[in-house]
Amino acid sequence: MTRPTSQRSGTGRSLRASVQRRPTRGDAAQRAAAGAETAGETAAEDRSAPDRAGDRRDARTRTARKGRAGRDTTRGRQGRGDTARGGQGRGDTARAPRRPPPRPAPHHLRRRRLALLAVVALLLAGVGVTVRVLIYDSGLVDVKQVEVTGTLAVASPDVLAAAGIAQGTPLAAVDVGAVAARVATLPGVARVDVTRHWPHSVEIAVTERVAVALADSGKGLYLVDATGVAFRPAPQIPPPLPRLTFGGVGPGDPSTKAALVVLTALPGPLKNQVQTITAAPPANPGASPSVTLGLTGDRQVRWGSPDRSQQKATVLGPLLTQQGSVYDVASPELPTIRR
Repeated sequence: MTRPTSQRSGTGRSLRASVQRRPTRGDAAQRAAAGAETAGETAAEDRSAPDRAGDRRDARTRTARKGRAGRDTTRGRQGRGDTARGGQGRGDTARAPRRPPPRPAPHHLRRRRLALLAVVALLLAGVGVTVRVLIYDSGLVDVKQVEVTGTLAVASPDVLAAAGIAQGTPLAAVDVGAVAARVATLPGVARVDVTRHWPHSVEIAVTERVAVALADSGKGLYLVDATGVAFRPAPQIPPPLPRLTFGGVGPGDPSTKAALVVLTALPGPLKNQVQTITAAPPANPGASPSVTLGLTGDRQVRWGSPDRSQQKATVLGPLLTQQGSVYDVASPELPTIRR
């Protein structure tokens, strides 16, 4: 009974297989339609794939924008909150101004000022005492040497005696003005310069007077410098200098001034020929004295006033080359010679 059953089963499978291997026209049409639908769906999916990708990109872009917008909104709110807090702080400051620190009482300020002044005064006093001791009492800057320069006719011991600067005197205590004034009283001294040289020496520079003429006085013949000062008696054998033949020679005398102006204008060769100078007082008040020069060879020059002395000296040089006894250059434009 088992075998017949197997045969029938095999026959049934064969029949079903035959049915599958031999499809009907309707099945073929259904399969064709299904294939077409599948192809259409695949093509549609292929065509919609870029659209879906673009949609996904747009979605991501919108999401990113929303995120940035949210962050910006959050920041803006935080900023507004900070601004609000800042405004609230300013309002608090305006409502509660800071109180200035308390000022000390006036009597406390006075006490502080007085204390400061006292300290400064003590410091200055201490510095002054220290300097005083170092300069005047310590002996560190005392005078140990006095030097005299510029003397020829004036004796150096006379200068030192007139200066009166003792050895060991504090150098700062030497009154240079007073020393110069004492030395200037010596005959023959025209100018004195006194200088301290720290730490131990003093220099006395002397400028001597130079004699340019001789003048008669009640005490004898004196040497006269270019300023009209008769500063020293002439030696027994006087130097070959012009002699002023009028009286009252001095720096303030008009005749002395006129004679020395003429003498200074003469060049060296002409000055060596002058033996005497006479200056007659003016006839009219306010006018200049009239000067006459006595030359070697018993010649005479009528100079007139000391005005235009340089021009007169220039004219006199060539004029003296001519024979004559009196040469008149009072008017240098019209000089004359009298033989």
